[in-house]
This record gives sequence, C-alpha cells and structure tokens, in this order.
Amino acid sequence: MAKIDGHPFTITHIEDSNYTQGEDVTRGVKLTMKEFFSVDGNQMNKFHTTRVAIVKKFSNQKLRDDINSSKETLCVKCISEKSSSGKSFFNLVDA
Repeated sequence: MAKIDGHPFTITHIEDSNYTQGEDVTRGVKLTMKEFFSVDGNQMNKFHTTRVAIVKKFSNQKLRDDINSSKETLCVKCISEKSSSGKSFFNLVDA
C-alpha cells in the first residue's frame, strides 16, 4: 500500500488474504481496484495488506458484500498517518 500512497483508487473487490509464517498467522486482506498502478515496473490492480487499520476497516461483512456485489463503490486513498503514540501507519481515507 505504501507504493500507492496518496493516489485515489476505487475498490471493486475485497477478500481475506492472511499471511502465514510458520505457526504465526496475520490477518490480511486483498483489495482489487478499478485502476492500475505502476509498481516496480509492473501494472497492478490487486494489493495485499496486513496493516491493522485497513484490515479492521474491511472486517465489516456488509461492506464487503456491498462492494463485492457492486451495490457500493468506495473511492479512497492510502495515506501515512501518525498514531497518538507517534508511530506511523497507513490508513485509507475518502478520496
């Protein structure tokens, strides 16, 4: 998500995409976008993230169902923010 920081995009599909390393499983999501972005020379429209703020946002099943069935569109952009403790994190905000 850091590679598309600040660029608006429209999410068209959301699915679980957990990251497993040995016995440890980290919750994640894969977002499919209407737009394509050039990342390291490749055109991509699917991004996986385990960022807690973003995964939490898309744990809402109704929101997922509405987006995945095209009932809703969600135009957002990924931005870097600082938490109250001063730690940087990526979050999605309305575009």
